[in-house]
Amino acid sequence: MVIQLLSILCILAYVAGIAFLNRRITAPETYARRLWISNVGAVILHGALIALLVNQAGLAQLNFLLVLTIIAWLLGVFSVVRGTQLASLMLRPAIFGFGLLSILLVYLMQAPATTTGVMTPGLLIHIILSLLAFSLLALAALYAGQILYLNRVLKGRSAKALDASLPPLMAVEQYFFRLLTAGTIMLTLAIIAGLLFVDGMFAKGQIHKTILSLLAWFGFGSIVIAHFTRGLRGRLAVVLTLVAAGLLTLAYFGSRFARDVLLS
Repeated sequence: MVIQLLSILCILAYVAGIAFLNRRITAPETYARRLWISNVGAVILHGALIALLVNQAGLAQLNFLLVLTIIAWLLGVFSVVRGTQLASLMLRPAIFGFGLLSILLVYLMQAPATTTGVMTPGLLIHIILSLLAFSLLALAALYAGQILYLNRVLKGRSAKALDASLPPLMAVEQYFFRLLTAGTIMLTLAIIAGLLFVDGMFAKGQIHKTILSLLAWFGFGSIVIAHFTRGLRGRLAVVLTLVAAGLLTLAYFGSRFARDVLLS
C-alpha cells in the first residue's frame, strides 16, 4: 500500500515538475520557486520509492524495471543538481518523463526478480559503479543530442529570434565532455570491479554483455583521449558517443529486457 501511494505521489510530482519546467522556459521569473519545489520533491519521492523497492526485493534480486527506475532517478538527480542552467532545463522534461514512465512500468508490471547471486561487497561495488557509469553516459548522450539540435538550428540560421531561449553551444559542449569523461572513468572502474569480483563475466550467458560493454568502453575512451590529445569535438565526437551509448544500452538492458519483460 505504501509503495502504491508513493508511486502515485511520484507521478504527480513529475507531472507538476514537467508543467512548471515548460512554464519556466517561457516565463523565467514567475515559476522559479514552484519549479525548484516540484523538481526537488520529485527526485526525493522517487528516491524514497526506490529505497522501499530495494528493501523489499534486495540488491541481489534486481530486475529490468527496478534497474530502469534507478537509472531514471539518477538522471533526475544529476539534472536537478545543475539547477537552472538552461541546457539542463531543456533536457529535464524528457528526463522527468522517463522517470514518470519508469515508475508507471514498475507500478503496472511486476517483473520477476533476477537473482544475481549472493551479495558481496565486491559485487555491490560493481553494481553501484555500473549504475553510475550508465547514468552519466546516458546523460552525456542526451547532451550529444542537444548539441546536434543546436548545430542544426544555428546552421539553419533560425536561432536569431531564439537566442535568449537557447543555451550557448560551447557551454553545452564543455559540459558534455565533462560528463563523458566522468562516465568513462566510472565505466572503467565498473569493468575492473566486475573482473575482480564477479564470477562468470565470460561465461556463455554473459559473454555478449561483457563484449558489448568492452566495445562501448573502448569507444567512449577513444573519444575522451582524442578530445584531450587531438582536440576532437563537434559532430564526429557526438555521433561516436551515440553509437557507444547504443552498445552500452544493449549490454545493460538487451538480455534483461527479453528475460524480465518479454519472457516473463
